[in-house]
Amino acid sequence: MVNVRTSRARPTDALASMAVCAALLGACTSAPTRAALSGDLPSLKAAVASAERDGQLGESRVRDVAEAVLARELVSLSGPAERFPDLTHCSRHVRSALEQLAQSESEFAAPAALALIDVGVSPPSSEAPAARLAVQARRSEGAARGAARRDYMLSGDVDVRRAALGAAAVSADASDESALLEAARLDPDPEARKLAVRALGAIGGEVIVLGLVDVWQSAGEDLRREILAVWASPACSSHGGDEQLVNVAEQAASELSVAAALELEWRGAGPAGVSTQVLLRVLRGGDSPARRLALLEAPWQNSELRAAITKHAEADDAATQLLSSLRLAEHGALDSEGAARLAKLAEAGTPAQAVLARAVLARAGNASARPGLRADLAAPKANQRVLAALALISLDDWPGAAHALGDDSPEVRRAVACHMLADAAEERETAADRAFGPMAPELLAMLADAGVRTPDVAPKKPVATPKPRARVEPKPRQ
Repeated sequence: MVNVRTSRARPTDALASMAVCAALLGACTSAPTRAALSGDLPSLKAAVASAERDGQLGESRVRDVAEAVLARELVSLSGPAERFPDLTHCSRHVRSALEQLAQSESEFAAPAALALIDVGVSPPSSEAPAARLAVQARRSEGAARGAARRDYMLSGDVDVRRAALGAAAVSADASDESALLEAARLDPDPEARKLAVRALGAIGGEVIVLGLVDVWQSAGEDLRREILAVWASPACSSHGGDEQLVNVAEQAASELSVAAALELEWRGAGPAGVSTQVLLRVLRGGDSPARRLALLEAPWQNSELRAAITKHAEADDAATQLLSSLRLAEHGALDSEGAARLAKLAEAGTPAQAVLARAVLARAGNASARPGLRADLAAPKANQRVLAALALISLDDWPGAAHALGDDSPEVRRAVACHMLADAAEERETAADRAFGPMAPELLAMLADAGVRTPDVAPKKPVATPKPRARVEPKPRQ
């Protein structure tokens, strides 16, 4: 068994951070970029404002500033209270900063090295033993390295465990089955449990499908969503996965039953019409969180579902109206009356309703939302400020969005910078992903914020444990 201690709470060396920024600074030409690399927020704010007045903040220049901001954020990470940012869509653009961080003694060396591996870049040798071990774990792919990989899954360092689980997903080795099921049930890290479930999906088969029935019993809602996605995967769907999805979909209306129905509907799987009817029932009333999820993700190409979604554009409930309008805007179908309703909500609604309404108008290309969105960059809640910046980008107001790069919150700066650097041609899965980028996972929570959420018509009932199939190998599970 491999055992290492958890990451050290050692801050990134300040001199090393300055050296990285100094190296990057040589290529800089704009004042906002130099200010971004210096880490001086007041100077950055002033430089952005000055550059905007001088007409020097086009898209390309703002992307340069975003890259500098994110590089500085990475080399400045320090302390146990910090969290390594999600760089899924932008890590290629900060490769140099990631390499510097990966070879340091920082507690963030391991996630930086793994971020490089995920985009096909070999990380430099690290001074941090934990980072070196995480890299070894991530490279433990294939059946020949299976024993070492399974040992890494038991490491005391969460980065090492996550790396080993990532290697298991690539390996799709049936010998990992027991270790992965144990990790999915018992690993103390929620992200590691999700990674274990995804790795099980890569293996697939009936035994995996039924093993996940056992995991479901003690899983929280987030992990259950991962299990639903695995049951829908090609390696599991025809081995009982679709049966489990139907079982969950036909339970009392909830976000999980809708998620199961969506997995079936997207693929046209399950008994004819079952998933469509589940989604139609939810769209026509009942559990509010479930209805919001159905509005957000139900396939637009299904004419019955499209009609039900469109009807809600005139709903009294603000969250329902916003989601329906978003779907219409995504498909160029938001008419002048719909835009007027959103403008009214933006003017008279709660702050949460107003920023969401303006964001949907921006997604429809309605420039009337721009002044309000610029004002929203000073909203009290960080997620509203991020959403405002992203909406300004959708209106091609890059100078306006650039002000968010000097936000007082590092979470805002990092999310906005990464979104600015993401590949514009990248395909996003849902309307929320396309419209709101890094804010998509928070969208439903924002809609449920004070003054937006409506009471459920009936108390939510728990989703029953999925039923195992009648024939189970190698041993029936109760």
